[in-house]
Amino acid sequence: MPMKPCFPSVPFEGVSESPVKYWLHEYRDTRLDFTDSQKAALSRLLPLLVCGEQSSQWVFYNESQRELPESLVSARDDFERIVADEQYHEDALELVQSQLELPEDVVAIKRRSQRFFASLGSRKTFEEHFAQIACLDALVCKIMLYLEKGRLDPHHPFVLLCRSIKQDEARHVTAARQHALALGYDRSEWKALNTLISEKLYKLLNSEREAFEELGITIEHIFDSRES
Repeated sequence: MPMKPCFPSVPFEGVSESPVKYWLHEYRDTRLDFTDSQKAALSRLLPLLVCGEQSSQWVFYNESQRELPESLVSARDDFERIVADEQYHEDALELVQSQLELPEDVVAIKRRSQRFFASLGSRKTFEEHFAQIACLDALVCKIMLYLEKGRLDPHHPFVLLCRSIKQDEARHVTAARQHALALGYDRSEWKALNTLISEKLYKLLNSEREAFEELGITIEHIFDSRES
């Protein structure tokens, strides 16, 4: 069952070599096998992830359209590829979601997610915004890692999807971080910003603690820098 999007689609349809594109080619017509409890858990977590993908598309799309200093113009192509990556992610996650029943409170779940991502947009500068995105995408990598390491079989198509998304997000972290620094973000502020973003994301994810635990994930591990 399709969900109304958290954010409207960007007016751009790109192409990239995201591994998720090839996952979609392989599994688009496959019925994925989950237990009932796994279905219930994923039905609560996927709306959060899809909202994040939709929000990220706008961040990188808007920056690709903004007039940039000559020294940063080459980043525009990278941002367009990232938008395409995120579109593949959204498509794949929604494909999984379409095979699950939506929870009765899905609107409330999405609203919490919308508020979180909207709060990231209330930044003072472009460099701060991209520093936030780098911190957030690094945490998304950790979420995908722990979904990989959870209770699903390591060869399950959803685990393969999480692994593919993680690969893309690692590149996005690098791109966002480099762009933030190129725009003038102060490296000395990075640790404090990362702590702030972590606290905000923890609050959002903690609202679905039981769903994470059903999939074998303790959310504190996502935010523990000693974990890998």
